[in-house]
Amino acid sequence: PQVQPATGALLLVIQADDFLYPLVQSWPTNSATAETLLVERDGDQVVFLNDLRHQKDTALKLHFPLSSPELPAAMAVRGQTGVVEGVDYRGVPVLSVLKAIPGATWFMVSKMDQAEAFAGWRIRSSLISGFIVFMLLALVGLLVVAWLRNDKNYFRERAALEAARRREEERYRVMLLSVGDGVICTDAEGKLEVMNPVAETLTGWKADEARGKPLETVFPIFNETTRAVVENPVRRVVREGLIVGLANHTVLVSKDGSERPIADSGAPIRAEDGQITGAVLVFRDQTADREAALALQRERDNLGAIMAASPVGLLVFTRKAKVRTANPAVERLFGKEFHANWEISCGEFLSCHNRGEHPQGCGHSANCADCSLLRTIKKVVAEGRGQGYQEALLCQDCGGANGVRWIRFCMEPVFVNGDLHVLAALEDITAHKAADEERELLHAQLLQAQKMEAVGRLAGGVAHDFNNILGVILGNAEMALDSLPPEAELRQELDEIVKAARRSEELTRRLLAFARKQTASPKVLDLNSTVAGMLRMLSRLIGEDIDISLTKAEGLWPMRVDPSQLDQVLANLVVNARDAIDGVGKVTIETSNIVFDAAYCAEHRGFVPGDFVMLAVSDSGRGMSDEVKQHLFEPFFTTKEVGKGTGLGLATVYGIIKQNDGFINVYSEPGEGTTFRLYFPRVQGVAPETAVKAQLSEAVGGAETILLVEDERSILELGRRLLEKLGYKVLTADGPMAALALVANTKEPIHLLITDVVMPEMNGKVLAEKLMLLRPNLPCLYMSGYTANAIAHRGVLDQGLHFIQKPFSAGELAHKVREALR
Repeated sequence: PQVQPATGALLLVIQADDFLYPLVQSWPTNSATAETLLVERDGDQVVFLNDLRHQKDTALKLHFPLSSPELPAAMAVRGQTGVVEGVDYRGVPVLSVLKAIPGATWFMVSKMDQAEAFAGWRIRSSLISGFIVFMLLALVGLLVVAWLRNDKNYFRERAALEAARRREEERYRVMLLSVGDGVICTDAEGKLEVMNPVAETLTGWKADEARGKPLETVFPIFNETTRAVVENPVRRVVREGLIVGLANHTVLVSKDGSERPIADSGAPIRAEDGQITGAVLVFRDQTADREAALALQRERDNLGAIMAASPVGLLVFTRKAKVRTANPAVERLFGKEFHANWEISCGEFLSCHNRGEHPQGCGHSANCADCSLLRTIKKVVAEGRGQGYQEALLCQDCGGANGVRWIRFCMEPVFVNGDLHVLAALEDITAHKAADEERELLHAQLLQAQKMEAVGRLAGGVAHDFNNILGVILGNAEMALDSLPPEAELRQELDEIVKAARRSEELTRRLLAFARKQTASPKVLDLNSTVAGMLRMLSRLIGEDIDISLTKAEGLWPMRVDPSQLDQVLANLVVNARDAIDGVGKVTIETSNIVFDAAYCAEHRGFVPGDFVMLAVSDSGRGMSDEVKQHLFEPFFTTKEVGKGTGLGLATVYGIIKQNDGFINVYSEPGEGTTFRLYFPRVQGVAPETAVKAQLSEAVGGAETILLVEDERSILELGRRLLEKLGYKVLTADGPMAALALVANTKEPIHLLITDVVMPEMNGKVLAEKLMLLRPNLPCLYMSGYTANAIAHRGVLDQGLHFIQKPFSAGELAHKVREALR
């Protein structure tokens, strides 16, 4: 398109003086110094565009270098914005706000003198400062008031302390004046400061004239024997810093030259910091004491001459039961010298019934107000005639069993210097008492041993025949049961017969255990692991209401015992513990190592010196009286109700312990529970075996040939039938001679000999030895109701022997036969 030429121009001319400047200068209206500026860059200068408030006719005329560092207008042109501090065109410090005008090259600067801008803050700062000063002055005032109050309290307390000090000084002064001994106080240099009236009397010096003088001047002392001057007491007290007895056999020379024996002591006086500031000396006149002592010594010499010649122990008591003297025979009797303390009470001289200790080793407690000796003395004094009695005295250092001496006292009234006394003749009868007690104890032990031995012989004597009968009953009943169908009506009666035979068998075995004729096959065991393995079974025995726990000792020694016997012992003890507990209770099993020396065993009957493994069973039950404990291990003795105990449980335990060379102790008090402690000898140099109980499996037989020797026809027939039922070929002989003849006349092999131990012609051990000459390496299985010494010693099987206890079941026989044939 064609550009049309301009025909004219429209110019808008605004008078800055009329519109822009008044508008800019309209802010602020209530400030004395504030103004708004418009500025623009002009080369390297900044030019002010409007008239200034404080300088007229400056619009577009006033220029400043652009590099002016503190000029707010130059700062705005250089691009700085926001609030700044600087110096304006007048050279006055101002606070300015800088801002660029959008779409133009102009900049706006709004400023106010700093003096006006910060005027309000200065007022507030002055107010705050004034408030702080006021608070500080108030605090100082409060501190002054508190200080004045404390000062008042301080002086009040000082006054109270001063009053208390004066009262204390008055009390000390009164005490000092009232003391019956002489008292002298000095400073650390030994110069006298205070002395009481008694000290004035003894020294001959008045307190006023003696004050400040050296102690040697007022209190000259020397040794009574050597006449040598004694060291100044104050020096020794200050040097040692302790309360000391200053001298023996000391003589004091008073001011007038008279001499008198004194006993004195000294103590340091210390300041609050512990420094010694002086010493106090206490002394007394011993003249009267010396005279009394001499008179008493003359009296003692007279009595001593008479009593020293007597071979009998003699004591002289006053009517108030005070010991006056004792002759050498008494000292020999007690092994003590009593001359150091005369006029002591009989309670101090002898051991009281409660046997309280006395410093001399032979004496009642000093406050023993009612003892046999005192009562006897009073009776002699009251009746005026002789009396006698015996008493056990505690005397740790003068011999006697357990430090106890038995003394016989024979007393007669006598007069000494016109006053009634009691003369006591003493005789040591400890040996006689010990002999009597030993005799009574031995007699009781003999009776008990005879009773136990009689029961043991009875049990061992009847066991063989009784077990044979039980064996026949048990074996035939079991065979009859095996032959009957399960639904047969007769099975119930036969079951009852078997149960009755088993109960009878258990009673017999308990009797044999008590008599120590029960067979034992001991093994070296670790008691801790063995007992731990039994805890579950024992828990079932005692029920859920009773807690059972095991306390094991570390490093427990090995011991040798039959595991089945150990089971039997623990079961009996735990069941007894259960029966002794009413309701909820606790049973504790404990193991430990124990060493008994000869000295201990000499004082505890039944103990044997050596190393032992202890097994203890404790309960929290009702406990036992002494009377019950005396009969505890007797067979058939029981405290349980009829039908709830056989009386053989503890007798069995006793027999097993004795059979294993151990011993047992019982500790029990009514209401305090019971503890059984069992001691087994330690085994040296042998590792413990694992106690494994033989498990009877189903009866297993075989086809071997067995020679059965039994003198009881019923047992022989029963054994044949049981063995044949198991598949064995059985050769029978009703005695040793018949067995020898049978073996000599037969050539067929014999794989096993089963023989009774006790037979009329010869015992089973001898028979086996003779048969081995005909049939070398012939194994043998012994059977018996109790073990004879032929195959066992004290009920313990010889190593490698096979044995079955009568009566036995078919399963037990089958197991033992296979074990012997292996």
